[in-house]
Amino acid sequence: MDNNFFGDTFVNKNGPCKIKLSDMKVVVLYFCASWCPPCVNFTPTLVEFYNDVNLETKQLEIIWVSYEESESQFKKYLEEMPWPAIPYNDKRIQQLVDKYEIKGIPTVTVLRKNGDIAKKNGKQDILKEGEGAYNLWEQLVNSE
Repeated sequence: MDNNFFGDTFVNKNGPCKIKLSDMKVVVLYFCASWCPPCVNFTPTLVEFYNDVNLETKQLEIIWVSYEESESQFKKYLEEMPWPAIPYNDKRIQQLVDKYEIKGIPTVTVLRKNGDIAKKNGKQDILKEGEGAYNLWEQLVNSE
């Protein structure tokens, strides 16, 4: 994963954090917001998926790309997430929305190691395959 584009500075519910995305087998961007009912309904499913996949070994990282309208909403919703986020109002948010042509939320975008899209929206994979979606994604990430 190209840390030059994403950087290594994120935030989690405990505050600022550094993450080396290149150490992860699969990296996912989760575009969502707390004011979006489908996002609010899906986030607990994604949390369970994340925890199940990483139960024995950390191999999946999800980065929250927030569509929140205020920093207080951002901080409150981040409390529900076990993964890091791009900080509120960070310039990378719009850059990622533009780069990956995000048109709606929630969107679960699985990335290849070079930052290209492996799967535009993996939400349906999780709903259909559960934890098995991770294996599908790992194959996509490692394919040409």
